[in-house]
Amino acid sequence: MNNIEKAILQAIIKENKSSYSFLEEHYSYLYVESRKYTNVGIYINFGYAKQFSSSDINILLSSRETLIADNLKNELAYVLAITNGKINFLEITTNGNDLINEDSKLSLLL
Repeated sequence: MNNIEKAILQAIIKENKSSYSFLEEHYSYLYVESRKYTNVGIYINFGYAKQFSSSDINILLSSRETLIADNLKNELAYVLAITNGKINFLEITTNGNDLINEDSKLSLLL
């Protein structure tokens, strides 16, 4: 997991800690299974190095921090998908027709 992915996950977990405290424990055991660039976004799919029980929690979470890319004029949107009580994927998308790729430098503004 790269530094920006870590920062985004930590921001989301911190902001949603009161309702979804289990995410903090799960974070320590996450690894990136794959990254898919779609031109207008990125999907980062996660796997676990430890087994956790499933639950009926299915939700999309985000945080208030602003995510920007050096080559885009508009900020980016991002959500963390929780499926069956587990961190499934992080989706990052542009807000417009701008393109994002592997060379785009992302920054989280706190």
